[in-house]
Amino acid sequence: MLIDNREIPKGTKQKWNFVAAEMTVNRIEVPVTVINGAKDGPVLSITAGVHPNELIGQAATIRLANEIDPRDVSGTLILVHIENVMGLQFKYANRSPLDNVNMNSVFPTGEEIGEDAGRDSLHLGISPTKQAAQRIFNTFIAPADYHVDMHGGELFEDLDMNIEILPIGEPVDEKTRALARLFMSEKIWEVPQGTIPQMPNYPGRGSAVAEANHRGIPSVFFEIGGEGRLRKEQVDFACDALTNVMRGIGMLEGEPVRVEPKVYSGGNVLFAQRGGLHFINIQSGDLVHKGQELGYTTDWNGDVIHRDICPCNGLMTNMVVHGGVEPGDMLFVIANEIEG
Repeated sequence: MLIDNREIPKGTKQKWNFVAAEMTVNRIEVPVTVINGAKDGPVLSITAGVHPNELIGQAATIRLANEIDPRDVSGTLILVHIENVMGLQFKYANRSPLDNVNMNSVFPTGEEIGEDAGRDSLHLGISPTKQAAQRIFNTFIAPADYHVDMHGGELFEDLDMNIEILPIGEPVDEKTRALARLFMSEKIWEVPQGTIPQMPNYPGRGSAVAEANHRGIPSVFFEIGGEGRLRKEQVDFACDALTNVMRGIGMLEGEPVRVEPKVYSGGNVLFAQRGGLHFINIQSGDLVHKGQELGYTTDWNGDVIHRDICPCNGLMTNMVVHGGVEPGDMLFVIANEIEG
């Protein structure tokens, strides 16, 4: 297999630092591993760290790179261990310190017409983060038959493990749903465009998952972990789930474990309405109901000035645990329960 101008023979494994972007003095280099199996089969790309402190996926890709023997593999496994290198270096939540760009919104759509972030006239120049996103996508995701984007709770985010998919109304959706059922997850969250009223443009274009889907590549978000913590049991589960995926698509021998998940669709997001100290009454993974008080905000006299009331029945997928909040801070993400 030829990738990044490197010939990777069958039955071999190669690790290197991929040059994802260039700057005035330095280059951004991304650690990758490619395992080209001894036998023919599909290409699976697993990317991690587009949001840099979502660490479980990064640790899981490192373990897989070390433990999987190419002689056991049918096909090719591509592992991109950390995409947003500078964000991890400087402990940014979901952006890069180089240009304040969220990498998960700048993967190539094929419809780019320029940028205008309110600072300049429309232009076709690209930032270092966008360079990296484009080069990673074109080199490691576009050639794949399947793609998994490893995500999880950021530095201030408590998250319930689930598989998130972005149906786009195309035939690839059914292949994506089949892929999602191989992760041994009890929860799958489907989020078609426009099904979160408070974020009508979500998911939009520009994420690696969306752009893979639009190219006919089944792709999912694997959400696991939280608050920037590395928990061995979560890394263990992530590795087991990804290995199960490889069995399910014919890359490793053995029958995959199949778990029938509960499927949620669309949802709601609650934002802080007042500034103050924020208290939370529930945990991620809880089933919540319409009218339930999820949390509340107090002023500096200790008086409650706002209560967060749940707008629907559903699953608390993740919470942003600020403690101190100001109006507009994201607080709760709730997946809608499918009635019946």
